[in-house]
Formats: sequence, structure tokens, C-alpha cells
Amino acid sequence: MNPIALLLVCISAGMHALWNYWAKRATDSLSFLWAFSLVMPLFAGVAVLGEWLIFGHPPNFATWKLAILGGLIQAIYISCMGTGYNRGDLSVVYPVSRGLAPVVIALLAWFFLHELPSAVGFVAIIVILLGALILAYDVLHQRAGTDTASRPASSVRFALFASVTIALYHVVDKAGAQGSSVLSYQFLMEVVIAIVIAPLVLTKRREAFKAEFRKHRSLIFAASLMGYVSYALVITAMMLESVAYVAAARNVSILIGIVLGATRLREGTLSVRLLAGAFIVAGLFALAIGG
Repeated sequence: MNPIALLLVCISAGMHALWNYWAKRATDSLSFLWAFSLVMPLFAGVAVLGEWLIFGHPPNFATWKLAILGGLIQAIYISCMGTGYNRGDLSVVYPVSRGLAPVVIALLAWFFLHELPSAVGFVAIIVILLGALILAYDVLHQRAGTDTASRPASSVRFALFASVTIALYHVVDKAGAQGSSVLSYQFLMEVVIAIVIAPLVLTKRREAFKAEFRKHRSLIFAASLMGYVSYALVITAMMLESVAYVAAARNVSILIGIVLGATRLREGTLSVRLLAGAFIVAGLFALAIGG
């Protein structure tokens, strides 16, 4: 793999795992991610304006319908992740949501488009599912018999919901960005996410949101910037290297997320969760390269 592309992807993966770690560590993860989403349009807008002023490329909103759809799906994804983090572990919710998304895409292609995975693809899917099951077993085994046992169980369900939304918005975003410009599409999508989430902030978690923003304002802005930059780094890496290799390499974020959760947040058993993460990453690599 191109060493520059690999470096960009690794930096992107580290950023992605880090801001998810900050979200999990927050007092209220859902309010943190909602605040994150309200800030994101600022950075996306600056990027669109810069593209226009520096390179002479005016905004292109030709695929606005897809941007609206993608924004709606991502608003659901963000809410699922925030709820999952409030109820369970970073080292479970993060890898399950990220790891199962490609499996969902493969299964949707199989059922609706009749695109059968290759033999390698089938094995990869089984390996990924095995890793997810190990994570689920570890978290449920650790909490078995406790009064809070139902919360980690529900966090796994929210991670599964999030994986479906990740799969859906990847498909929508690919079509939307190809028919427009990447920066314009992302800006409009971020605006839609903010519009969807703003009423929820004002009605559902107003006080929690205000408290979270006051306490972690700097982290929220830093996480939003990292979220935007990490996406740009992946796009840049795809210009230097095969999309399949980039997609496979960026999954190192799963291992980083597991390490952060197990060591910094003292979640579960590090060896068991790393084993599960290794299964997921290996399966994802096989699915991206030979699936």
C-alpha cells in the first residue's frame, strides 16, 4: 500500500477513535454527539467557502435530495451511538457498529441485488460475526446477575441499529458525492443533520445538552474538527490508493477504540476484547480485498 495513503488512513482512524472516546467519556454521550453535530456545519461551511474562493469551484447542490436522505440517516446513527455509549462500553458499541456495517451492506446486496459474496466474502462475514459475538458475550458475562445487566444488552442492540444506518448512509453518500462535489454534498448533509437534531436538543435533553456544552465545549469543537478532517484524509487517501485497501486499513480504528475503552475506561477484559477486535478487523480486511 502507498505509504503516504497508509499514513493518512492511520491518522484518520486515530482521530475517529479518539473523538468517539471523548463522546463515551462525556457525562451524557448523546448530548455530546448532538452538540458535535450542531458544530459540524461550521467546519463544513468553511471548507465549501474555501473551495469556492481559492479554487473557483462554486457550491454544487445537484444531489440535494440524497444529501437530505443521508442527513436523516446520519441523525439516526448519531442518536443510536450516543444512546449506546450512555448504556454500554466504547470497546463494544464502537467495534460492533463499525464492524457489522460492511456485513449489512453485503447482505443487502445479496438479498436485493442478488450479488452473492465470494467464498472469501462468506468466510469474512462469519469471522466478523464471531468477533461481534465474542464482544457481546464478554459484556453480558461481566454484568450477568447485576441490576444493570439490561443496559449493556440494550447498548449492543443500539450498536446493531447503528451498523444498519452506517451501511445505508455509505450507499447514499457514495451516490450523492459522485453526482455533486464532495465538499458541497457534505456541507448540505451536515446542515440537514443539525436541523433534525436541533428540535430534539430543545425538547428532549435541553438541560443535559446545556450542561454538556458548558463542561466540554472545547472537546466538542475539537471532536467536530477531527470528524471533518478524518473524513477529508480518507478521501485524499482514496485518490492515492485503491478504495478497497483504504477501506480495509481504516478499520484499525476498531482496535484503537477497543484499546482506549479497555485501558482508559477500564472496560471488560482487554485480551478478550482485543481478540474479538482482531477477528473483526481480519474479517473486514478479507471482505474489502477479496469479498
